[in-house]
Amino acid sequence: MVRQLLLVSGLLLIIQSLVFGQTQTVSGVVIDITSKETLPGANILLLDREPLLGTSTNSVGEFVLKDVPLGRHDFQISFLGYQTKVISGILVSSGREVFLEIELEEEIFQGESIEVVGTINKEKPINDMAYVSANTFTVEETQKYAGGLDDPARLVTAFAGVTSLGGIQHNAISVRGNAPKSVQWRLEGIEIPNPSHFAGLSVAGGGGVTLFSSQLLSNSDFMTGAFPAEYGNALSGVFDINFRTGNPNRREHAVQIGLNGLEFSSGGPFKKDSRATYLFNYRFSTLTLLMPLLPVDGTIRYQDLSFNIDIPTQSKGRFSFWGIGGLDHQNFYAKKDSAEWKYAAMDKTNLTADLGVGAMGISHSILAGKKGYIKTTLAVSGNSTQYDKDRINSSRSFDPHLRVTNNTSRIALKSYLNQKIGRVNLRSGLEIQNIRYNIDLKAKPGNQPSISQVMLGDGAAILSQVYTQADISIAPKWSLLAGLHGQWFSISDEIIPEPRAALHWQATESTAFNLGYGVHSQIEELGIYYVQNSMGSPNKDLKMSKAHHLVLGWSQGLGDHHRMKVELFGQRLFDVPVIADSSFSMSNFIQDFSFNETLVNEGEGENYGVELTLERFLNKGYYYLLTGTLYSSEYKGGDGIWRDSRFDQTAFANFLFGKEFFLNDSKNVFGVNSRISIAGGERYSPVLEAESRTNEDVVFNETRAYSKQFETRLVLDLTLSYRKNRNSYSSVVLFQVKNLLSAKDKYFDYNQQTRQVDLIEEGTVLPVISWKIEF
Repeated sequence: MVRQLLLVSGLLLIIQSLVFGQTQTVSGVVIDITSKETLPGANILLLDREPLLGTSTNSVGEFVLKDVPLGRHDFQISFLGYQTKVISGILVSSGREVFLEIELEEEIFQGESIEVVGTINKEKPINDMAYVSANTFTVEETQKYAGGLDDPARLVTAFAGVTSLGGIQHNAISVRGNAPKSVQWRLEGIEIPNPSHFAGLSVAGGGGVTLFSSQLLSNSDFMTGAFPAEYGNALSGVFDINFRTGNPNRREHAVQIGLNGLEFSSGGPFKKDSRATYLFNYRFSTLTLLMPLLPVDGTIRYQDLSFNIDIPTQSKGRFSFWGIGGLDHQNFYAKKDSAEWKYAAMDKTNLTADLGVGAMGISHSILAGKKGYIKTTLAVSGNSTQYDKDRINSSRSFDPHLRVTNNTSRIALKSYLNQKIGRVNLRSGLEIQNIRYNIDLKAKPGNQPSISQVMLGDGAAILSQVYTQADISIAPKWSLLAGLHGQWFSISDEIIPEPRAALHWQATESTAFNLGYGVHSQIEELGIYYVQNSMGSPNKDLKMSKAHHLVLGWSQGLGDHHRMKVELFGQRLFDVPVIADSSFSMSNFIQDFSFNETLVNEGEGENYGVELTLERFLNKGYYYLLTGTLYSSEYKGGDGIWRDSRFDQTAFANFLFGKEFFLNDSKNVFGVNSRISIAGGERYSPVLEAESRTNEDVVFNETRAYSKQFETRLVLDLTLSYRKNRNSYSSVVLFQVKNLLSAKDKYFDYNQQTRQVDLIEEGTVLPVISWKIEF
């Protein structure tokens, strides 16, 4: 009898699994978007299921929703006195529980309830005080968008106003006609060094691929202009990156192997029934293993580690300990056969580079009264570059050509208070960075016979920032943001007041207009202040570059799953460092380790244009995104002449499309994602052939700087994915193809065999295959 009962029970379980399919648990927490206080009693409802499945948050604002079928689902979250929120397109798989942190916005004006629809509410950024020029990107998008290669810096080139400068070579971006170096990176609210492998070797502000792993990323913001007052020391764009926390309900792990690296991640509670969680990811470059098999005389390797430890307490607030770090090594050797010596930089040079970058901090947030909180962060960050080049001379021996030692570290303390008083949300804070540096650069500019000092500095500097801003609900459909940011830099002893303001009008439930203005400033890379030339150290009094930003935006919802956004932008740059009586401007600076010129703050610039975004959020298995930008970028150098800037590509556009196919009762998912990008060619200066032969190096006609332009470039990217859900794990095979049409990056180099300047075209199809298992 017992055996029969067990047999019947087993058969019932099998039948249930066949009929109802596999299920997973969805859990999370619901909090107030302003005060960060948890909301007990909030209702969570799974919308696309009959009968309806739902639950409510407990006394600490947490919820657990069991037996959610595999596949994509929409969830509705409601709470009395708050705007109802719908989160759509959440992928539920067998390998990992879904954990959601949901923020609800209070309804100040009764009777004006607005239902917000979209994937993690994509119409609104994570930072609720960013009214204009703010884009939210999700963790899934870093993996899903074709051409992203799991890299946030490559992902955002799909947004309006952002274009890539390096194809597959590096991840440098230009935002609204500005240089890559003017983009700032933040992690957990703190400014950090450029978090890219091989950062700054070819482009200041760019690198190979970022250290960030999709295993740790949470939904984050990318801003392209007129930032709120809390953002300083950035001139064109800000990455505001957040880490997710581990699942407090169970431990979860993932292993991934691919052409770009071996990865292992793990996260979950430290112990059973503990709300304290850990999450980490380690990546080791697979190129290290593949290099011996490739026909390349050299070595490339990198590795990185990121982590986040979250410790909530009953009465002392929430503590988090987070960090990220990476190490890089690269070396290449000159060709041994002199018959192959065409280009000095590629064929006659030994190169060695060792780089490191990292940031680590502890953050604490605690409620302050009923509708406020204080968040304080203490962080340490730094980057190190050791970069050497030796070049074969006429005697066929090696001469030192470049010696770079650049070590910078920062200790940063940041604290702010967020308090809601009636219809006003106030946020005020300060940030102090103590910067220590050791900079020693020697190079051989031009035909100089021997290596000489070009930058030298050893000491400390202070960068202090304070801000206050108020988000005011002035009427049922009108909101005003007013703020002031102040910045002081000790090297130049300059204090900059930066007013910021924005206005939001929710004309209808689906139509909104926004207006934003701000003054913004940014210091240069520290080496620029310590240039060494015949005048000693002439750049120590160099002021910060500054810009006025003005943005006018219109956002239109088109049903529940579409939106259109148009933004007009204008920027006026001033106090830009330039070389007197020259076309040179730091607003066009890419990278030059031999730079040792005297600079003055007499440059200007103008960027203005229009951006269009048309998006369908993922629904019924497919999505698309169309973005386009038409703009002009001009600058005035030290000679007082206005010219097209280096980054004036006139126009660029992107079209992304993705489709998912759910197979085997949603147990398996096949995805196809594509992207096509078209952009005006990069600008360059005419080549002076005779002078180039005399110098045996490329010499440009700087009096006609950036007057020429390469032809329009078309880039096609493709991503295929296949997710297979098992009872206790899921696996994902990802096949990404970058640059499917083999578009070329172009530059000039001097051919020592023909004694002519050649146009070099580089670019190839880059396939990246990976396999991941989640359990």
